[in-house]
Amino acid sequence: MAETFRLKIIAPTGIFFDDDIERIVIRGTEGEFAVLAEHTPLTTTVAIGTFNIIFGDRKSKCGTLLGGVATINPRETIILTDAAEWPEEIDLKRAQEAKERALQRIKDEKYDTARAQAALERAIARINSKEGL
Repeated sequence: MAETFRLKIIAPTGIFFDDDIERIVIRGTEGEFAVLAEHTPLTTTVAIGTFNIIFGDRKSKCGTLLGGVATINPRETIILTDAAEWPEEIDLKRAQEAKERALQRIKDEKYDTARAQAALERAIARINSKEGL
């Protein structure tokens, strides 16, 4: 069995996840990256997107992070996020409607394009998480 480390994911509503894991793959602003035990210390931003946790027994669980910051140390990683969700918490129909709304707002000059783009990214992340992508 591979070495494990502690992962804590903390959202404004409280502790979302706190357990020992083997690996996590998350999306940073520069692309996807994996964290394993004994990782070099690093603080980095976390982009809106899905994450995948691999447990010591090779089971995995995916979810959605809606941005944030990660502090990575050899024995512990802490992710502070605006929001985190498990796929079973996501309403797929609502996420698809949010995606369509965001696409319409991006085209409409009366809406803030950056805000609409962020809403689109959140909706796509939720859809991908729910559909297991």
